Amino acid sequence: MGIRWLVVVFGLLGICGCGEDVSVPDLTYACHIASYTNDSGQVVDIAPLSVAGLRWRASSGETGRITPDGSGVWSGTRGWTEDASPVRIRFGDCPGVALELTGLPGFNGTYTRQRPEVFDTRFVSHDLTLAGRLVLPRVSGPVTVVVLVHGSERSSALDFNHLQRLLPALGVGAFVYDKRGTGASDGDYTQNFELLADDAAAALAEARRLAGSRAARVGYQGASQGGWVAPLAATRSAADFVAVSFGMLESPLIEDAMQAQLDVQALGYDDDVLVKVRELTDATGRVLASDFKEGADELAALKQAYSDEEWFDAVRGEVTGHMLSAPLWGFRFVYQYVLGADTSWGYEPMPTARSIDVPVLWVVAADDVEAPPQGTLRALAELQTEQRDVAVAVFPDSDHGILNYIETAAGRVSTRYADGYFRLLADWLRSGELQGAYGSATVVPSPVNDL
Repeated sequence: MGIRWLVVVFGLLGICGCGEDVSVPDLTYACHIASYTNDSGQVVDIAPLSVAGLRWRASSGETGRITPDGSGVWSGTRGWTEDASPVRIRFGDCPGVALELTGLPGFNGTYTRQRPEVFDTRFVSHDLTLAGRLVLPRVSGPVTVVVLVHGSERSSALDFNHLQRLLPALGVGAFVYDKRGTGASDGDYTQNFELLADDAAAALAEARRLAGSRAARVGYQGASQGGWVAPLAATRSAADFVAVSFGMLESPLIEDAMQAQLDVQALGYDDDVLVKVRELTDATGRVLASDFKEGADELAALKQAYSDEEWFDAVRGEVTGHMLSAPLWGFRFVYQYVLGADTSWGYEPMPTARSIDVPVLWVVAADDVEAPPQGTLRALAELQTEQRDVAVAVFPDSDHGILNYIETAAGRVSTRYADGYFRLLADWLRSGELQGAYGSATVVPSPVNDL
């Protein structure tokens, strides 16, 4: 097959994030996995990793990886960096009822383990059985229940989605499920938004059934690719709201084109080069949207015209770089038989957004390079001008995941979640309203008064 083809094959596994962590969690310290709260209502969540250790997340957005030192004290690194963190955590005996945290001003002290009501379930969508879990906070009266629609990752949401614990600790019920072809769910992995929306709608019906009278409002939170799927699911289910985090209101093909533009802009190329890059992404988009029936001749001509120019090899995007690195017939073979995810490349999200008649929250990372936000912000402003019930929050200095970052020689490295992100999400999910400031986020409230 050759080294070049191996590079193409393994590169394709990363298209749209498909090649993200598919490992199982390291459950050596599973007894500590839980959310813990203090008397002030602050939360520290302890989550599994696919490698040794645990990840802690504070409701302020601070996070880090920790491992034990043999004396009962856990310490580690800041965010996803290799920098040492001053945070120290001490757990009780397994399974512990509390933890002690030091090294995080404003969060130091004792935290009590939360024991939410947990209901594991299996439900059916399109004759497939999917695995899900409802997690309800132990509070009196009905609560909001949010169905967590995860992104393009192949890893198990039941294993790795921390919001299934963090949100209930903040007073919001959560329904999490492994999408088809991942974790404990049946079927083949897909990026067909129509199928995934039907699965999400089935998940919402199951969440309502399990929660019964405990459910007040029930709706969706979609992250990344889930930002395309969750609104679509809302049009085919009885959802009460939709929240989207770091998703796009433009098509996957536009996402690819914008990422390719950023690739060459980062190297200082001028507008003349950007025009050529857009020609390439228009051609690759036509090929993908037509399922390889159109655009092949145009793409071949552009490759011949531009392949000797110095910027050509810098073009990546979500998929265009892979299409440029091999003959189209070879790319098609690998795409269909290695990736095989049936991605909805031509999906246009604005008609769906205009057909939603429930409140919407859209949370944007201002510096997002995976889901470039410029067109999405324009589309959101247009929806608000049309007096649609859409609230928008933009977190500056944050990348995909609403993550703050530092620039290194190897690229961006995430340091924490943006201050206020978790609190903003929980506030809106609980009440449909945003109250006060959320870190440095710019919040544009919904133009509709009656939420």
